[in-house]
Amino acid sequence: MALLDTVVVGPLETNCYLFGDSATRQCAIIDPGGDLDLIADAIEQEDLRPEMILLTHAHFDHTGAVEGLKRRYGLRVGSSQAEARCLGDQRLSGAAWFGVPFEPSMADFFIADGDEIRVGSAKLRALATPGHSSGGLSFVGDGLVFVGDVLFREGVGRYDLPGSDFDELCQSLGRLLDLDDKTVVYPGHGPATTIGHERRHNPFLTDLPPRRK
Repeated sequence: MALLDTVVVGPLETNCYLFGDSATRQCAIIDPGGDLDLIADAIEQEDLRPEMILLTHAHFDHTGAVEGLKRRYGLRVGSSQAEARCLGDQRLSGAAWFGVPFEPSMADFFIADGDEIRVGSAKLRALATPGHSSGGLSFVGDGLVFVGDVLFREGVGRYDLPGSDFDELCQSLGRLLDLDDKTVVYPGHGPATTIGHERRHNPFLTDLPPRRK
């Protein structure tokens, strides 16, 4: 059975997710955007065994605790190849825009569209969802999806940042709408929602352009 906990971290209140196997307590840390000690406290309180860090994208508010977690737990970091360069670039990460401290990092392995990631008995499938960032990924599990900043409850991600692209964002939103309506959506900020709720109530999804083949 899958395990899920949420820790809200950093100056932009990013949702950092702990996902994994409830039996073995193995977990992946998804988008650790800051507040290392808060994340570590959640790991210890839940008696979890962190196995890796997964990044939906590499903006600073999703990566702020990456290096601290790597040092503390000896973890490897997975991102798309396109996002990896943002990990070491203060401008591309957005940190320069907000004037926040920036600790460069690097990916230890690359994740591509369709890749399967196992955390104990729990599984995630990578879904390429660029647009908010150049190499954004979503992670699809059993009845759930972690979407980063592509989709929010009745909103969508910004597309005016370095590496963002409105047309790509629209295509990515279309890919997410291919998921079952009951799929629970865990965004990078704000409350969870479902694909069905967004299909019916998100004003940004009512007139998407045709999907590219």
